[in-house]
Amino acid sequence: MNIIARVNKLMERGEPICLATVIASKNPRIAVGGKAIVFSDGSMEGNLGTGQSDLRLRDLALASINEKKCRAIDMEDGVRVFFDVLSSENRLLVCGAGHIAVPLARFARELGFKVSVLDDRADFANSTRFPDCDVITEEFSLALRDFPITLSTYVVVITRGHEHDADCLLEILKKDTAYIGLIGSRRRVRFVLEMLEKKGMPKNRLQEVFTPIGTPIGAESPGEIALSIAAELVCVRRKGSHQARVLRAAVGVDP
Repeated sequence: MNIIARVNKLMERGEPICLATVIASKNPRIAVGGKAIVFSDGSMEGNLGTGQSDLRLRDLALASINEKKCRAIDMEDGVRVFFDVLSSENRLLVCGAGHIAVPLARFARELGFKVSVLDDRADFANSTRFPDCDVITEEFSLALRDFPITLSTYVVVITRGHEHDADCLLEILKKDTAYIGLIGSRRRVRFVLEMLEKKGMPKNRLQEVFTPIGTPIGAESPGEIALSIAAELVCVRRKGSHQARVLRAAVGVDP
């Protein structure tokens, strides 16, 4: 299997990878065009041919994956490598098809997300309200057990009640995602997270949930709230979860 076919196969799994390609070299042992695939766990397929160079390449590739940034970097001996971060198509899964979901789905599509909307109410979850989206009308827990959530999936939980919030998070937090956001007042959110902790969900997993959801812009209307959520999705996609939390902390949203 050639390197491109291998990359395409890996991307089907949804795990972000970094394809490192030598674009310039003055080292006779490292050829221009040489490639290596670096996975998010630090494992590699292929190498540059020298142990020290491979270790540095791995570290730089992991940094690119974590920061979600493609870049060219000069290494030693006149070697320049392009680090291309690859993942499958970004998908937004919206749990809850209420008034916020409509503008959120529209914004997300315009931002390049493939959007799926899930709700158990056919009057809300339908193609008329959500054109060009994958619409799922089913009980939350049942649908989420089979939904293909990957590291390229962004999940927004905006259901109509805390019980549905808990049902969604209980299934979603069993899988790795790019982002999980939960709407609700601080009291409601605290109640939901405490409920899940009592059910055995590890506290460190619960701390990964972005809540209150959205970039703090003083949003009040459904459209404004949807805009704040969309902005946070873009921040995580472009800058990574850590930088998104730094932004929240700077305005006093996160501790």
